[in-house]
Parts: sequence; structure tokens; C-alpha cells
Amino acid sequence: LEWLLFKICVEEEKFEALFAALDSTDGGESGNGFNANHAFLMGTLSKCLTERPEEVSVSNSFALHVFNIQKHAAETLDFTCRGSSELPTGLPGIDVIGYSLVLLKDICAWEPSSSETEAPVDSLLQAEPSSLGTEPPVDSLLQAGLVKRLLKYLGELEPPSTIRKAMAKEQGDQQPAFATAKVCPYNGYRRDLVAVIANCLHGRKQVQDEVRQLNGIMLLLQQCVIDEGNAYLREWGLLAVKYLLEENEENQKEVSELQMQEPILTPEVAELGLRVEIDKKTGHPKLVNSS
Repeated sequence: LEWLLFKICVEEEKFEALFAALDSTDGGESGNGFNANHAFLMGTLSKCLTERPEEVSVSNSFALHVFNIQKHAAETLDFTCRGSSELPTGLPGIDVIGYSLVLLKDICAWEPSSSETEAPVDSLLQAEPSSLGTEPPVDSLLQAGLVKRLLKYLGELEPPSTIRKAMAKEQGDQQPAFATAKVCPYNGYRRDLVAVIANCLHGRKQVQDEVRQLNGIMLLLQQCVIDEGNAYLREWGLLAVKYLLEENEENQKEVSELQMQEPILTPEVAELGLRVEIDKKTGHPKLVNSS
């Protein structure tokens, strides 16, 4: 039954109509317009695509509909309450945004057959659905597409827990600068954002360049750490950075020229009674006693 539902939604392109029809059903609608039926549908489609990707032919229209749902959920969801569980959370709006990201992650990893000229991810990287069916121009990739939006969401979040702890210890009684930042609505939200970006970066120089032009390199580097509530964030962060730098001299140069502007104190270094500072003569980091 699940596979039949997936075929109807994805291959027969009935997803948009079915999702809209669920608006009128009694599914315990939340404040952002999503209900339990929406969450169930998204979860089922996500499960099928994850388990049987080789048997699926994903259309551009399906990919763009999922992206539109993700955007709507992100714009209406409350990001002030930190989630404490993985998907499904039982909260329709949160489950919808979570499953939409999982779907996008798998869609962006999907490779078209030799008979297809454009993968769904290429449509997602364009600015508007009106470009469906045409080869996207390079300029459109630098407009308001998937990567730009996900970098925005990632940048609005508080830093990963490893960085937060180091900053809080350094600032002492002062209120941390990230006190008003958004938090992850479910365990794994940050990881899922990074995973989608990583899959978009793979083998696509135009996306590598877009991330650099959007000042996203440092943001992705900050995801290469352990984060409470986001299992495997470090692994996805490292993969994203690998794809970001792969055969891209401009990005490699920018990373090589990065210099720390102020002392950095991490829990691991602090335990040794040390901290990282910049040598004023060489401009390179060095370890010094923290006492």
C-alpha cells in the first residue's frame, strides 16, 4: 500500500493534488496549516524513497512541490522551542518540515538515467518553478534557490553545542550573542540541512561557487563538530566541506587564507590548560597557557 501511494504521488504526479486535498480532512491541523495526514504522507514518501531509490523515477515537479512545502513549513514553524526527539515527533508541522528535508536529501543524491537530461536537483537549484522543463541557466543557480535558502536557515540557527559551550565559557556571565537565535525543532534538523547542502555540492562547481559567493564557507566549516541532538552532524559537515573544496581552487584558496581573529577556547583544549591565540608576527594560530 505504501509503495502504491508513492507511485501515485511521484510517478503519476498526483502529489500536489493529494497534499492539497488533505487540507480538508480531519487530521488535527496545527497553527501552520499542516495536519497529521500531511505528516503521514510525507513520512511514507520519505520511507519509500530512502528504502528503494533504485526503483524510483523522480520528476522535477515532485521535487519542486516538496521544496515549496519545506519553504512554507520553515516560514510558519516556531523555532523558539528546542526539540527533544527524532522524527516522527507527533507534531505535524515539525514532522512535515523534517520529512521534506529527508526527501530533499535523497532527491539531491538521486542520479538520472542516461535518457534523462535534467536531474530534479537541478530544478531545485533554480529560482522559480516556471523554469520546469528547460535547462537551467547558470545565472539562475545564484538566485533564490535551494542552496541559498538552506544556507539562510542554517545561518539563523544557534551554533552547534560544542561551539556554544566554548563561547559561553569564554563570555562568562555575559549573555551569549546567540541567545536569540533559532533552535532545532527536532533532533537532527541541523544535520538534515547540512546533508541536503552536501548532496547539492557533489560534483557541481556552480553550487560550490554559489556557497562561496553567499559567504557560506565558514558556516559549513562550523558544522564539522559534534552537536548534541544532531547525530552524525560532524560526518555530514566533513562531507559537505570535502565536496565544497573538491577541484575548486577558489574555495581552496579562501579556506587556506582564513585566519582566526581572536582567541579560541574549546573544551578539549581547555582541559589541557591551554587556549588558541593568533601570533601577531606570523598571523598563525598558536597554543598558549590559559592561566
